[in-house]
Amino acid sequence: MTKEIIAFIKNEICSEPTIEIHAEDNLLDSGIVDSIGMMKLILFLERQYKKRVPSDEMTIDNFKTVEKIATYFSP
Repeated sequence: MTKEIIAFIKNEICSEPTIEIHAEDNLLDSGIVDSIGMMKLILFLERQYKKRVPSDEMTIDNFKTVEKIATYFSP
């Protein structure tokens, strides 16, 4: 799951697709993903993993890193 999320970020969100992204990188603080990119990512994840994210769960803690995102979407 982490490889798929990283690939989506690199190909669809990040303006620099050659950037190296690790599962533990802080996506927002590092500037890899901005707020609009985060919304695109959440929409992708909801479709891909068929899990709706309630607005009260769209927190930095759940979406700070690819690692946290994978944990949140894991069955």
